[in-house]
Amino acid sequence: MQTLEGLNKIMNSSRNFADYRETLHVVNPPCVPFLGVYLTDLTFIEDGNSNYLKKSRHLINFSKRMKTAEVIREIQQYQSVPYHLKPVQELQVFLKHNLAESRDVHDMYEMSLSMEPREREDEKIARLLQESGFL
Repeated sequence: MQTLEGLNKIMNSSRNFADYRETLHVVNPPCVPFLGVYLTDLTFIEDGNSNYLKKSRHLINFSKRMKTAEVIREIQQYQSVPYHLKPVQELQVFLKHNLAESRDVHDMYEMSLSMEPREREDEKIARLLQESGFL
């Protein structure tokens, strides 16, 4: 429970994931950062900044490009140091065996649809309205 509480504190979305970002900046690469934070940053940069300067529709907004480049540069820093992983034979055998024994993706999808058929868009809207108390 303490570990879970600590992780919940670090991954709290308040202040734009400030605790997570702080923790991530003290970690030495290599690591695999949570890309959702960076994708959100890139979305806000894209949606919140025009491609051209307001005073002239012919001048590119380089500030927007620099912000985007900074986010990408931060992601790349975690890819700059390679992992020094050693193969674990037992794990490789387990994975190969289970992958060989697994069913075809298309068969699994058909089984999924038979167990839980896809809902038409109008049926989904009606169900959501009913669940929310509007109908």
